[in-house]
Amino acid sequence: MNNDISTSFLKFKEIMPTKDRFWADPFVVYKDQKHHIFFEEFLNYQNKGHLSVMTVDNNGNYTKPVKILERDYHLSYPSIFEFQNEWYLIHGTIHNSKSYVELFKCDNFPFQWKYDRKLIIDIPLVDTTMFFYNKKWWMFACKAENNGTSRSEELMLFYSDDPLSANWIPHPLNPIVSDIRNARPAGKIFEMNNKIIRPAQNCFQVYGNGLSFNEIIKLNENEYEEKCLEFFKPDWKSGLIGFHTFNYEKGCTVIDARIKRSRLN
Repeated sequence: MNNDISTSFLKFKEIMPTKDRFWADPFVVYKDQKHHIFFEEFLNYQNKGHLSVMTVDNNGNYTKPVKILERDYHLSYPSIFEFQNEWYLIHGTIHNSKSYVELFKCDNFPFQWKYDRKLIIDIPLVDTTMFFYNKKWWMFACKAENNGTSRSEELMLFYSDDPLSANWIPHPLNPIVSDIRNARPAGKIFEMNNKIIRPAQNCFQVYGNGLSFNEIIKLNENEYEEKCLEFFKPDWKSGLIGFHTFNYEKGCTVIDARIKRSRLN
């Protein structure tokens, strides 16, 4: 039971990028007695994001971001998982020319990653999130129901015995959630107070309107059930206009937040 997961966002330490860029979608991994925060780094002049990492020690000191992955299209939401003592990163993107879920493998943690394989082909998924439960791997991701509709309203679920397999079986209840307020994944699924929590983005009215904690009650090859436990709004500080990612790992909780400020060209 992780009692040190914090939602007292006003007490969080702010790490602010320079005005020529923004950071989003932070994921945290604890390794070698340090927390490594992976995130999207979007450069205004390129109008495109790549993935970067910074390291935070136990005193809150952090390193300068280092670029770890860049493609000729936009990258975001670095969903990272460990399998057979190897680290992998998934970026299910709709920004490449052909929609598929890309898998990257780490050669030298945390800086060196290389393309490994495609997992799901011809399904435009966003914010793909892996979860291991009851001896199976589960892949949560959102997709638009039809061309031109919202990518934040329909949550899809797939499962496989092997996370590196191309054989992912769609859940028979897909879409398992049809609600723009809590469908789109907002970070890694975690355990809190003996409950399995799936954080989700609230995209009602505006993207990044906040997020929710949803308890997964049933998860198997035939059933899926969850209930919303709590909504969080970006209201803990003046000037905030949104946040949409929540991640926790061994004493470190990270979120992103949008704030009003001038922008450099």
